[in-house]
Amino acid sequence: MPDRLKRLAENCMSRSRPGLLFIPLFFFGAGFSVSLQAAEVTPSSPAATTVAPVAGAIYHDLLIDPELDGQLFAEELLEQEAEPEGRRFLGIEYQHYRERQDPDDLTENGLLLNGRRETRDYGEFDLEAAIRKGDHQPLSDSSGSGRFILNQYGFALDARRVMDNTLGVLRSSADPMLTSSFRLNLPSSLLAGGQTRVTHDEVSTLYASAGRIGQLDSGQIQGFDLRDGEQYALGYSRKLDNKWRAGAHMVSVNGSENTRDHQSVITALQYEAPGTRDRYISHALVDSNGQYGLWLDGDNRIHDWRYRYGIFRLEPGLLWSDSTPANDQQGVYLRTETQRLRYNVTAGLEAYQNDIDGQPDIAGVNFYNGFVTGTWRMARKTSVGGTLNLRDNAARDVQADDSHAYTLSGFVSHAFPVGRTRLQLQAAELEQSGKNGNAYEIIWDQDWDVSRNLLLSTSLSHAMENGLDENVDRSEASLLVRHNVTSDLSWNGDMAYAYLVKDGGDRQNNLNASLALGWNFFPHWDVSVRATYNRTDVEISGISSADIENDATLLLNLRYSKSSGRPFTRIGNDTDYKGYGSIAGTVFFDNNGDGRRQAGERVAVGVFVYLDRRYQAVTDSDGRYVFDSVPSGTHAMTLAEEDLPLPWGLLDESVFQVQVDVRKKTTLDFGLRRINE
Repeated sequence: MPDRLKRLAENCMSRSRPGLLFIPLFFFGAGFSVSLQAAEVTPSSPAATTVAPVAGAIYHDLLIDPELDGQLFAEELLEQEAEPEGRRFLGIEYQHYRERQDPDDLTENGLLLNGRRETRDYGEFDLEAAIRKGDHQPLSDSSGSGRFILNQYGFALDARRVMDNTLGVLRSSADPMLTSSFRLNLPSSLLAGGQTRVTHDEVSTLYASAGRIGQLDSGQIQGFDLRDGEQYALGYSRKLDNKWRAGAHMVSVNGSENTRDHQSVITALQYEAPGTRDRYISHALVDSNGQYGLWLDGDNRIHDWRYRYGIFRLEPGLLWSDSTPANDQQGVYLRTETQRLRYNVTAGLEAYQNDIDGQPDIAGVNFYNGFVTGTWRMARKTSVGGTLNLRDNAARDVQADDSHAYTLSGFVSHAFPVGRTRLQLQAAELEQSGKNGNAYEIIWDQDWDVSRNLLLSTSLSHAMENGLDENVDRSEASLLVRHNVTSDLSWNGDMAYAYLVKDGGDRQNNLNASLALGWNFFPHWDVSVRATYNRTDVEISGISSADIENDATLLLNLRYSKSSGRPFTRIGNDTDYKGYGSIAGTVFFDNNGDGRRQAGERVAVGVFVYLDRRYQAVTDSDGRYVFDSVPSGTHAMTLAEEDLPLPWGLLDESVFQVQVDVRKKTTLDFGLRRINE
């Protein structure tokens, strides 16, 4: 007992209680007078500091009203605490679109809704919906349509598995390791249906999707048009160890109007040594019609250079999802690059061929491409760079023609007092179908340094092409202006003019202009208007009249948006598990020592309970304590012995280990026992 009393006294001496942390502010200038004499500071604990002034020390603070002591930033803190836990967003937008185009006009009205809500137990929800009503005419083959998307992110199924779900209009997804590489990528599909992804301990991932095939329509406010056909997909990938990773994904398409019925499977195996910058991955794709594709990729870093290379073969007619991937080709490629503080260089070589089976109705060609590009920052205000590109296409049969293009371009960029200037020159030697030609172009881009709130940029270019079918001269000029009038009001505009003339006398003029205004006219409310005008004049030599096409559009947006909420307060140390649970219990006087509260056994009020030695809760009038938003996993629970009334205490003062499960409440009661003196 003497040891416990000694420990109790020590704990009372060092006990940290919530208090006011007072930080003096020092200002130097006219009208302020601050006097501070030496004081002795004696730290007591990480959470509190005791200041013992030396006798005779005087401190005058004329900046802070003594009546405001303890109220600094009180309003801001109260506003934050008043916000509910869980961030949320709501946006409602009305759009009106009008297009004038000969011979008909088009009018569309739409309503868009976007909402997000963060929850503690079920992840984050994201809702997007749109509905449109428009004129029925050839430009818009739908008088009314819309789309709906509901996403759920970060839903913890249990302590080790997290699920993401999508319902509505979605783009099919798979593990990027399976469908993406540096040279080849498999296309995704637009579906109206459902999709889910389950990740287990960041080691394995399961993908599943099903739905009707469709496409986004061409309206200004995009809706979704269903097409014939259904698609189902199932995929799985897993990290085998710290070096190897593998996966497979299967897609089944039935009744599609774009491709015949089929099933396709893509597999991948990846090797990536830990602690190195080397990665190797192989892909194999096969469909139910017996066509296959193989591609191998490597990625190495040697000193400051990165090398990416590979070899590939995809047979004719190879199918994947409801669209046709880039097939009927085989070849090799190499890319290398380096990036330093003042310069960067990128180079590449590629050789491939189409018509790999030699079909008589297909023009077989061998393609050879090579390039090198780089930039060098000569000084703080000056940079130079250039690109050399070589392309050669060699025909393998009489149905194809040889062609080549050798292009050299260079630029210099310099910052003058009036703004940054960029001058680019380009020259090309061309050959096609036995004809030789040349092409030249000069481009001058200028960013004008007008003011901080006004951006002005211009571009002038002139290009010439001769020696092929006909000689062509093209001149272009463009202007871009952006102006922030106030923090709530801004406008921008752009205009581009192009003039093209051919050696036969044909001429073409193009004018494109737009003007937009955005105004945040009230808290949470903003409006924007954008008008565009396009005009094309075509003059054909020998024809007296010119063909003129012009159209104009107007887009009006009125939007209400509001964000609220604050992040959920996590209580307890981070663990390697997913999701949250809670811990609750009672502290009581266990008279009979059975560990369970019986009728007549009193509760202990005002006792501090500690979670992971850092987070505290105090028992209420019923002796209860609660910890919410506790990360799932194992946590440590202790009592503050100095708060327990003598002669009551715990026979076992060791730390209690509790297991918290996702969306469940763990109960831990503390029964105090009378300790004999």
